[in-house]
Amino acid sequence: MAQANANWQLYVEENVLVADFPADMETNESVFAAVNEEFERLASREEVDTHVSVMGMDAPLNSDVFEKAQEAAAVGTEFGITTWILVSEGIKNRALQSKVGTIEGVDTEVASSVDEAMELAGR
Repeated sequence: MAQANANWQLYVEENVLVADFPADMETNESVFAAVNEEFERLASREEVDTHVSVMGMDAPLNSDVFEKAQEAAAVGTEFGITTWILVSEGIKNRALQSKVGTIEGVDTEVASSVDEAMELAGR
């Protein structure tokens, strides 16, 4: 079951919790709170061991986004999510990987498409 708000969506596909953050996504505290609440609800599913973040947002990746990504990665480990695959274009991937990659117990990878990320998740 997907949670869709005005401009983001979280859903589980097989063992993967997918977070789709589109170009027009707002990046404010109320949005982050709603995303985190839904993330925790879906992350608690027994089959989930991988998280895929589709970072399509146009907004620059500021310190709030990095902080929320790190928090989500840390929370994910509490639910047994040990792999985080970041999907975006170019520099955003590397910037996010460098921040999320600092969370102990989380292996981060980057992909250029959701299909590529799902293949990595199914190893």
